Amino acid sequence: MARRRGASSDLTKNNEETLLWAGLTTAGVVSLVVIASLALAPIVSIGPEEGNRAPDFVADAYNGGSWYEFRMSDIWDWDWDGNSSESKWILIQFIDTDCPYCWEEGDEMSQYHSQWKDRVTFVTVSVHLNIPNHESSKSEIEAFRDRTSFGTDDNDGDGCNSGRDDCVNRPGTPHQWTYVDDPSNSIFGQWELSGTPFTAILQPDGIVAWNKLKHQGQGGDGEEISSALQRLVGDS
Repeated sequence: MARRRGASSDLTKNNEETLLWAGLTTAGVVSLVVIASLALAPIVSIGPEEGNRAPDFVADAYNGGSWYEFRMSDIWDWDWDGNSSESKWILIQFIDTDCPYCWEEGDEMSQYHSQWKDRVTFVTVSVHLNIPNHESSKSEIEAFRDRTSFGTDDNDGDGCNSGRDDCVNRPGTPHQWTYVDDPSNSIFGQWELSGTPFTAILQPDGIVAWNKLKHQGQGGDGEEISSALQRLVGDS
């Protein structure tokens, strides 16, 4: 009987060793598959060019009620497969609250948001250009976004549009989307920009799909923002 128990014990031990080796082998195969997949996966470059993943950033942002910490990549859909209609595209705009062209573009942006807000997330980055009468502040950013009173309608440097206008008179409606403060122009630098306004359209996963400078700069095809939204996102 003792010999039988010993044989049973040896058999059990052999089975356990077999299962252990099988498990280790399976784990090794799975690890190799994962490593191979990562090695073969395309590497996405970071930058403002079309086809690159947009530069990520963390900055103070204003949502119409308060300021909070905003991370750009938090609104990306990392699992977007290119087909899901539920995932929202992203329009990122760069302005200076004292830039005359940005002042005029306020109405166009209101129209774009009204038409595409259900399918596109809008983000405006407010930079501080080193130009006379282009001093800005969080209070001025709030007033520009909300279209509320800040400054005067006299050309005295106090207010929006190079200090020529009270911010309450900005063209368009109040902007119901996130405004980001970029006081050191670090985000502006990541996008390799030299002026405002500038706009780019990102896929839901953060890949740059349309860069204004490519289409409206020298040698571009002249495609407008509205046409790009229609082409990439479709009907509102």
